[in-house]
Amino acid sequence: MENAVDMLLGSSVTARLYSRIIDDNRVTVWHISLYMSILNLWSQEGYKNQVKIKRENLMMLAHFKSITTYHKCINQLQEFGYINYKPTYDYYDGSAVEVVK
Repeated sequence: MENAVDMLLGSSVTARLYSRIIDDNRVTVWHISLYMSILNLWSQEGYKNQVKIKRENLMMLAHFKSITTYHKCINQLQEFGYINYKPTYDYYDGSAVEVVK
């Protein structure tokens, strides 16, 4: 369980990151959904530098049905400077995502 300081720090960082992405005209609702899902996982992992992700889990959290849309959005989030995405093709290891603060 997070302590009060971690919760306050996390919520202020998350709020700042959310307000940054919401004002970006390049971003669609799909980007926001995926980004918020990544922020949620990042929070659950204690705001570590890198979070291990699995495509299936993120697609479920973000309500994506299309693998093509998922790949397009995660690559664009990296291109736009919101995340650093380090894909792996090992099903059991998972890819890594770093939230750019």
